[in-house]
Amino acid sequence: MTKNFDNLVIILLAGGIGNRLNKQTSKQLIYYNNETILEKNIIRFKKYIKNVPIQVVSNEKDITKVNEIHNKHNILLPVLGGKERHESVYNALVAIEKFNPQYVLIHDAARPLISSDVIKRLLEYCDKNITCVVPTLNLTDSIRSVSKKIIKDVVNRQDKVLVQTPQLCNYKLLINAHKKSKKVYEDESSLFLSNEMKVIAIEGDPLTLKITYQKDLKLLEPHLCVSNVKYITKIGNGFDIHRFDIKKSADKNFIHLGGIKINNINSLIGHSDADVLLHAITDSILGIINKGDIGKLFPPSDNKWKNANSSLFLKHASIMLKKEKGRINNIDTVIICEKPKILNYSQKIVENIGRILDINPKKISIKGKTSESMGFIGRQEGIAAMAITSAQIPEIILDD
Repeated sequence: MTKNFDNLVIILLAGGIGNRLNKQTSKQLIYYNNETILEKNIIRFKKYIKNVPIQVVSNEKDITKVNEIHNKHNILLPVLGGKERHESVYNALVAIEKFNPQYVLIHDAARPLISSDVIKRLLEYCDKNITCVVPTLNLTDSIRSVSKKIIKDVVNRQDKVLVQTPQLCNYKLLINAHKKSKKVYEDESSLFLSNEMKVIAIEGDPLTLKITYQKDLKLLEPHLCVSNVKYITKIGNGFDIHRFDIKKSADKNFIHLGGIKINNINSLIGHSDADVLLHAITDSILGIINKGDIGKLFPPSDNKWKNANSSLFLKHASIMLKKEKGRINNIDTVIICEKPKILNYSQKIVENIGRILDINPKKISIKGKTSESMGFIGRQEGIAAMAITSAQIPEIILDD
C-alpha cells in the first residue's frame, strides 16, 4: 500500500494480562519464531501501512519489555493503560493528540493475524467523512440464550454479526465521546452506537481470532509459527584430487575415503589425511553458503591441519550451513579411481557421512567410476572425487 496516510495513527492495545489463558506471560508477549505476539502485530501493520505512527498501550508489569520493543521497531513510546479497555483507549488518544490525526485505527494486540484485505477495506474510508468502520463476520451457527447451562430461548441470527478489530474511528468524535461517557464500553463501535452515531460494517476475516483461552492459542499456533522467510533451493559443487604416494611406505599402506579407512592400498599425499571425498563434499556445502573453499578455511600452510581428520572440515562446513538455517536435501558424489572398488565400501561411507552431517544416509549417493585405464587415474596414480549438494536456504520475503 503505497498511499500516504498522514492523517492516521495506529493504536495497539496490549495492556491485558490474559488470566483466562492460564500463562504467567501476558499473551501479547508470548514468543513465536523469536517474535512476540505484540511484535507480530507491529510488523504486520508496518508491512501494510507505511510510515504511520504506532502507539502501544501496555500494562505496568510489561512496560519494560514493551519499551524494548518500542526501541527495536522504532514506534512511539508506550503509554500505560487503565483497568478497563476504554480507559486504555482514552490514554492512547490523549498521548497521540500532538499528531492531530483525523482517524485512528484501534486494534487488540490479542488478534495477531491481521488481514491485508481487511486493512485495505478500512483504509478506503480514510478519504471519507465517517464516524467508525468495523470489520464483522456473519454468523453461521445457530444462536441460543442460556442461563446456568440451560438453553432458554432461540435467538434469530438474521442481521447479527460478530465484531472484530481493527476499528477505524474519527479521532475527534471518539475522544469527545470518551470525555462525555461515564459507562464502560466493549469497543469503539459500542461507544459510538450508544451516542446514536453511524457505524459502518465491512467484511472481516475469520483468522483475526482474538486470543482469550488456551484453545484459541492452539488454533492460531500454526499461523503464528509461520515466519517471513521462505526457503529456496541452492546447489553447490565440489571437486578434489590427490595422488598416490608411490614410495609404498609399509606403515601407511591405507587411505581415508569418506572417513573410512581402506587398507592394502598406497596412501594419498596431502596436508591433511587427503580424503578426496570429504574434501569435495565440504567444498560443495561451502559453495551453497558462499564461504569460499576448504583451502581458504583450512589452509595447507597452517601446520594445525597437518594430518588432520577431514571429518573435522566437513563437520565445520555443516555447522556453518546450520547457522545459515540451511537444510541438506541430498548429496550426490562420484569417486573416480581404478582402485579401490568403491562398491565394496559405499554403504559404510554413506553411513559415516550421514553420522558426520547428522542427516539421513538415504540423502547421500556414492558412485564409483573408473577412467577406463586412461590418464593418470587410469595409470593408478591418484583418485578424484566430485560432489553436488542441494540444500534449502532461507530467503527473506520482500513485502510488496
